[in-house]
Amino acid sequence: MATLILDTSHKFLVVGVAKEDKLIAYMQSEMKQKQSEYLINFIEAVLKEADIHKKSIDTIVLTDGPGSYTGLRIAMTFTKVFALTQNIQVYTINTLLSLAGNLNGFSLLDARSKRVFGGFVEDGKITQESIYPILELTLDVPLYGDGSLLGKSDHFLNIAQNILDLKREWIKVDNVDTLSPRYLK
Repeated sequence: MATLILDTSHKFLVVGVAKEDKLIAYMQSEMKQKQSEYLINFIEAVLKEADIHKKSIDTIVLTDGPGSYTGLRIAMTFTKVFALTQNIQVYTINTLLSLAGNLNGFSLLDARSKRVFGGFVEDGKITQESIYPILELTLDVPLYGDGSLLGKSDHFLNIAQNILDLKREWIKVDNVDTLSPRYLK
């Protein structure tokens, strides 16, 4: 059996497939609001590369926010439909946590209007998750995600691998009908 990994919550589209807790294929590409156009193609390509049939997927893990309102709903809509057609266990993981994985620092994503979704990451845990005004952030820690918003470099690691590495942080979704984005306000 296999795990499908999805993230459509920010400027990247991330699709991965894992078997026996090992990432065997993934695609991660900057899409800028085109995730819905390419999600199915990415899934098909990753499954083909991994030589796995879609009926072998028994688990889906996806980011649940914070992130783009529309972006979060893309992966969630796919997951709901797919899970209803097969017997699939669904899990979610915090988007900011998925950016840093097991590394320590500060994860951030563009929240528009000169703000970021951000949180400190330490040992695979997220703290002080909030919406921060960009002008108020002065950080002297490693940055993961949209660092260019703070005049630094963007730093996006292998998000699919990070999600897999953080399996202990996955949150089980008991009823896929209740799956909904987690927004920060």
